[in-house]
Amino acid sequence: MKPPIISPSRGPPKRAQPLIHNNVMYIAPLNKLGYIEARDAKTDELLWDLKIYDVEYDPRLERDVQEIYITSIQSISGGLEVSDECNTKYFVNLKTKKVEKI
Repeated sequence: MKPPIISPSRGPPKRAQPLIHNNVMYIAPLNKLGYIEARDAKTDELLWDLKIYDVEYDPRLERDVQEIYITSIQSISGGLEVSDECNTKYFVNLKTKKVEKI
C-alpha cells in the first residue's frame, strides 16, 4: 500500500513502532487511519485488522491537518494499549477484539 501524502503544513506523523507479541506483529499502517493490523511475525500474513477509532473530517479544512495517527502500540495485561497523536488511549481485548477508550 502507498503511504499517505503529507503536506508540509502538517509535517510527518510519528510512526508507531511494530509490536511483536506471541508470534504476532501488531502495526498501525499509515494509510489506514485509526486501524491496527495483526500479522504473522514470520510470514507477514494478515491475520486481522481492527478499527480503533474514527477520524472525522470537516470539509472546510485541509484534510491532512485533521488526520490523527496512532503513535504507540504496547502489550498490557489481556491486550494492547493503543495511543494516538491526541494522547487518547484505547484498550484492545485480544480475545474479543473489543476496543475501549481508557
